[in-house]
Amino acid sequence: MKEKQIVVIDDSQAILMVMKTMLLELGFANVVTSSNPRKALDLISNHPEKYSAVFTDLNMPDIDGMEVIRQLGESRFSGGVCIISDMEKRIIQLAADIARQHEVCLLGNISKPIDLNSLKRALDKLQQMEERNFVHYKKMSREELHACLDARFITPYYQPKVNIYKHKVDGVEVLARICKPGVPKAILPGQFIPTAMRYNMLDEITLQILEKALDDLPMLCKEFGNNVRVSVNLSPNQLIDPKYPDTLNDMVTARGVEKSQIILEITEEFALKSTEQLESLNRFRIRGFGLSLDDFGTGFTNLQQLRNLPFTEVKIDRSLITDIHCDQFNQVVVNSLADISKKLNVTLIAEGMETIEDLHYLEHNYRDMHIQGFLICTPKPVDSLLRWYHSWANAEH
Repeated sequence: MKEKQIVVIDDSQAILMVMKTMLLELGFANVVTSSNPRKALDLISNHPEKYSAVFTDLNMPDIDGMEVIRQLGESRFSGGVCIISDMEKRIIQLAADIARQHEVCLLGNISKPIDLNSLKRALDKLQQMEERNFVHYKKMSREELHACLDARFITPYYQPKVNIYKHKVDGVEVLARICKPGVPKAILPGQFIPTAMRYNMLDEITLQILEKALDDLPMLCKEFGNNVRVSVNLSPNQLIDPKYPDTLNDMVTARGVEKSQIILEITEEFALKSTEQLESLNRFRIRGFGLSLDDFGTGFTNLQQLRNLPFTEVKIDRSLITDIHCDQFNQVVVNSLADISKKLNVTLIAEGMETIEDLHYLEHNYRDMHIQGFLICTPKPVDSLLRWYHSWANAEH
């Protein structure tokens, strides 16, 4: 991340100097500052791949921050954007929705005068975004992944979803790993999912992981109750095939499992736009599957669109959960999402829970929310998950 350049746009030379100094202090040496938004946008549009983030003032003459966001979207900028400005709560929500409409990842806002901790939080969100996009992983080759699929080395790891108020495990997310005999460490998704996406192997990974999760379901039901839900990830690209809902439906039906126990988590990495994708979402719901919008806050679904999509669950990305106890941008976006989710009777999951401070904030403000993250439990094979649960269930919370 630090090898790429960061662009700072502000009509104040003092702000530009302060931002550059702070970024240097945080280890970011490749900083481009500009008091001219047009020149900065031209620079980015010529080589968008060179830049990891844009920090822009909101109120500037000629071109304002909203116009900067719009033009970054048009140039297909894939980095993060952060607004340098004090923002009222309504403006924060509007800015976040506008960014999603233009397919731009808005990291948040930094109030003036700028402080180092606020800037660091924005950069931490940028790092989380890049980790989610598997930027820093060494990728598995096509041939090696084929061999792993043929040998059925795809292995389910489970991470629990916990009801905050009841302190109860209501569901588990199934996460794919590759476990080779004689190799002590599991191979992480960042090493093989990009390869699977590139060479059209995601469907086979999903089928293997779902089949093995269905094998484990009786054990999960015994520990967590017969209504425990199992979540499996799907890419929006997998929704394009109109036959895919029937493929998964037939597999689950053959095991005698209620479809309501299976939740399909649709990652928000791409906009859900095509007729085929929307039809597949409806087919899954008609057949009784639960649908979860994963990583909300990183992609392009705005709050109003949630009213028209058949999701039964929304998972808030960890970039909106980390530091929520002290980050106003995160608080405003999550509060708006909580309001609309309650009206739609949609379950809300906070992903990436890693600190006690953030947990206490959510416990105090959202009694109906569920949580998932390393603070509760890391992803584990089924036997390790059950050992964790026996210990956790007997502990005081």
